[in-house]
Amino acid sequence: MDKKLLEEIKKKLLAKKQEIIENFEREHSSEISEIESENVIGDIVDEANSVYELQIFNKLSEKEQNELIEIEEALARIAEGVYGKCVSCGNEIDPKRLLAIPETKKCIKCKQLEERNKIRLG
Repeated sequence: MDKKLLEEIKKKLLAKKQEIIENFEREHSSEISEIESENVIGDIVDEANSVYELQIFNKLSEKEQNELIEIEEALARIAEGVYGKCVSCGNEIDPKRLLAIPETKKCIKCKQLEERNKIRLG
């Protein structure tokens, strides 16, 4: 995959992740103050940040949690060098699809098949 395209997609993923977190922070500022007051300051700042992110994650809606998981999985696929390949069939995912839905992990054919199966199974 083109490095420039990959960088653009990575920026989109990071921006989506940041947007979810910022929306949560705006909507739950009082809860965040409570979380921040529980964090340890000092030598373990990184650990505190991880705890902070985990606490926020646990307070997100199921939809927001799923979105963050999909974003993290896409970022991991980028790091592993397998981003852009369908996890079902292994074929390349259309770059236009990746730009539109950067967290996608399936090509359009496999996604349509998955959706049809969901409908059939109820």
